[in-house]
Amino acid sequence: MEGLLLELECPVCTEYMLPPITLCHNGHSICNSCKSEMHSCPTCMGEFTDIRNISLENICRIVKFPCKYKQNGCLEILPLDIILRHESECSHAVYTCPFLIASLECSWRGFVSDMEDHIKSKHNEFSDARHVLGIHKARLPKFGTSSAWCQALFTMNEVFFRISKVIGDFLYCCVLYVGAKDKAPAYTYKLTINNNEGRGSVCACHQTVGYQSDIEEIIRKGNCAVFHCEFANTCINEDGELVLEEEIFSAAAS
Repeated sequence: MEGLLLELECPVCTEYMLPPITLCHNGHSICNSCKSEMHSCPTCMGEFTDIRNISLENICRIVKFPCKYKQNGCLEILPLDIILRHESECSHAVYTCPFLIASLECSWRGFVSDMEDHIKSKHNEFSDARHVLGIHKARLPKFGTSSAWCQALFTMNEVFFRISKVIGDFLYCCVLYVGAKDKAPAYTYKLTINNNEGRGSVCACHQTVGYQSDIEEIIRKGNCAVFHCEFANTCINEDGELVLEEEIFSAAAS
């Protein structure tokens, strides 16, 4: 079986080639990711074709693949369709610190299971260590003078990361799921701001997105909670904070 897996290794990146696998004019193959970045075959410099390498594709369907996080300790060896699903949620996947998104320097890399300890020890001023379901009060200090805030939140045995930004006349708030991006749509967040004088409230609901997402694009498209600053300014408390009532819940629980 190991010999067959060697036949599937891309000669450029050494990752396994997966269907569709195409050939160059001289019969060589590379993975689709590498092919999209190259103008000619790295083995013979010949031109690529659209002819499929049926033999290698058939091998893909009969062999079992080790998890790509094998070097991190994962021992799973599974058929193609199952290994891809497994890798999307493998507990041995390595992630970067979410505070990099907020332009805070941090070189930490590790498992999601270790991320809470890291955040509490290195970024404790931005984290909320409570493990409860229900409404959580998120505070944006110095609202009106500051323009960006971030906070990690731990709930339902998961890690979430909220980024809030004032751009122009609007406050944008986006809650990110820290983990396999395929799991992000399983969670929804609800943010509510209340007027201090009892003049009403405004709330917004959105699905969480993977923390690997392009935040600027999400904000540009308005695919997050959006509040008008004119109303938000009427909700600032005596400490200069804008308090958001925040709730994160899973689709299974809703």
